[in-house]
Amino acid sequence: MAFKQLKDLIEWITEYHEMLEKQYETLASSQDDERMQMALSFLASREHHLAEMMEDFLQDADDDLMDSWLVDSQEFDSRKIPSHIPECTGCEDIHDVHKNIMQANKTLTDMYQLRSMLAQNTREAELFRELADNQQAEARLQSKDIGRLEMY
Repeated sequence: MAFKQLKDLIEWITEYHEMLEKQYETLASSQDDERMQMALSFLASREHHLAEMMEDFLQDADDDLMDSWLVDSQEFDSRKIPSHIPECTGCEDIHDVHKNIMQANKTLTDMYQLRSMLAQNTREAELFRELADNQQAEARLQSKDIGRLEMY
């Protein structure tokens, strides 16, 4: 999918979080290890929360900003983003899960940072800087909580 307007990208980000939520739910239901079930259920709930936040943002956002056109970059082909969503099909332990969430968070953070640099106005740049900061905070939260599960 090639993003034309900012709202298209925000909708895709929402779908990205929903896809990760479903992936983690499916993995959690197939685990025998209670710690893995807890870790994956936690991740699914976080992804659900993130998807809801993006939906709320889209509903409340300024239409002028959401209708703004995005500048594409050769550095980041948005049509290839779905291939970067880590499937975590081989998630056998907490380390695999942690690696998966870090890759998912990095993909979004990198995209937000690039979009901030390509922004055509300060509102768009600020939005993507804030999204990048929030994604990095989410990665720290998820890492910390996965680390806690690993300790016990």
